[in-house]
Amino acid sequence: MQLSCYCLPAIQTPLVNKFYQANRVRGRATKQDTIWVVKLTELIAACRVQKVEQDAFLSTVFVAPKYRGQGIAKQLVASAIRSEHIVYTFAYQDVVPLYQQLDFLDISPDTLPEKLRDMFVNYTKQGREITAMCFQRDVNA
Repeated sequence: MQLSCYCLPAIQTPLVNKFYQANRVRGRATKQDTIWVVKLTELIAACRVQKVEQDAFLSTVFVAPKYRGQGIAKQLVASAIRSEHIVYTFAYQDVVPLYQQLDFLDISPDTLPEKLRDMFVNYTKQGREITAMCFQRDVNA
């Protein structure tokens, strides 16, 4: 399914938070985040790229349940990282293969920038089974 992914204007941040809340998704978008969405008549998928200090951090990737398995998350993430040179994310175990298809690599949490490393440690202490991953665009491509 080929859908249009687009960057949501900051003024529309409350729309994505309503989408997340309606679907019981952890995390809230802020106007400082770059928010990417897929919309039919309503939002069906969203993610955000946060700046954690100077680093790009992809988070809160969510596709509405009835639209899963159609490649929407892959299109959404590809759009969100298109203009970034390096992007970090913490992937739940079941979606690691999705990120690997998009050239994210598993990395040791010890190699994360300090603030992201602290976040990773806190999340794993909460019982989240996540993998630290990094996408790095080939500057020669």
